[in-house]
Amino acid sequence: MNFPQRPALPRTWWMLMLCVCSQFSHAADAPGEPPALEGPFASNLEYGSEASGPNARAWSPRQKKHHVGLSIGSARLPCIEGMVCRRSGRAITLYGGGEFSQRWGFELAYMRMSNLEHVGNAVRVRGINVNVLGELPLGSSLSLTGRLGANYARTRMDLATNPAVPTGSAQGFGLSYGVGMNWDVSERWSASADLNRHDFKFVTGRDNVDTATVGLRYRY
Repeated sequence: MNFPQRPALPRTWWMLMLCVCSQFSHAADAPGEPPALEGPFASNLEYGSEASGPNARAWSPRQKKHHVGLSIGSARLPCIEGMVCRRSGRAITLYGGGEFSQRWGFELAYMRMSNLEHVGNAVRVRGINVNVLGELPLGSSLSLTGRLGANYARTRMDLATNPAVPTGSAQGFGLSYGVGMNWDVSERWSASADLNRHDFKFVTGRDNVDTATVGLRYRY
């Protein structure tokens, strides 16, 4: 006797069955066991308090979304060859910001630079800076940061050694960008080292100021 042959299941049904079996397999795993974290973006996680053993420690995503910080360092202006001028001055930045996600955030900063010289004259800078921040994890507590934004600054040039150069104040918008390294010391505190470039307007025209700073940040 010939029995009617059963039609073969379509490939879509086979895939659906495999997915269902896979879900049941995951449901049978031990409860409370954290999934394995792999890939370059899984390492920038804060140190959590959960533990699966007496000495084991688990990682959990960052819970602190806002921060404030202070950075200090040096500011550098270009110096005309053949002139005696101070290439580096002081740079202080006070900033605060937040996070859009685990990888992106924003920052508002007040910056002040002094003891600079430009084309032979003393220079001071004060302004605000708005940046978009990006973060690329390099390890469990170390990450590479990048920033891009705009500044609005007021510059002042006073007579020092070159009476032929005009003096006075100027103000305007400019571009700011930079890179840095961030080290999470604890859940709330982190240390940073940054290199930034700011485009400022002077009475003699536009020029770049480069800063190299180290800072301390507090999350809340």
